[in-house]
Amino acid sequence: MKVRLLLIIAAACAAVLLEAAAYGHDLVWPAEKLKTLFPEAISFEQKNLYVSGEQKAAIEKALGARLPEEDMKPSIYLAIVKSAADAQPRKAAAMMFIDAQGEGGKIELGVVVSGKGELLKVRIFENKESPKLLEQSFLKQFEGKKAGNPFRAGADVKAPAGIEKSAQAIASGARRGMLIINEMFRKK
Repeated sequence: MKVRLLLIIAAACAAVLLEAAAYGHDLVWPAEKLKTLFPEAISFEQKNLYVSGEQKAAIEKALGARLPEEDMKPSIYLAIVKSAADAQPRKAAAMMFIDAQGEGGKIELGVVVSGKGELLKVRIFENKESPKLLEQSFLKQFEGKKAGNPFRAGADVKAPAGIEKSAQAIASGARRGMLIINEMFRKK
């Protein structure tokens, strides 16, 4: 009886760990990263969502590429703000973490999208890329971009010389994050 109970408990623990692994970025609450992305927020609300077949088709059509499997269960964080001490809290923006593949390997991006569906901010967290890609002059050019923008290095994204592939990976990742958020919250 004890062995059977231990096996049941072990199976339940394994199921919980596998489910947690499916969310990748969510293994630890990303408080510092969220505060970096949206410092005005008084709190953050996490939404663990599932991309439906219809949503996947819409995102892939807009991307012109397949949606990575890891993005099928996005965790989206809502920034909660108050305009005054006596004001009601409101949701000001949505953000998520996206992985892109640069020349130096995995690049973890934080993408912030406004309630109107446009990019507010892109920040790079984990990466082994050139420091030029971390400079505000590169990252600020994503602010205000909309889903219809091309997000192409050499077109509407000025890439630092010699690292165009990684710059394009960041641009594509930022656009993918924005499209996922917009589709999940129907902001077109």
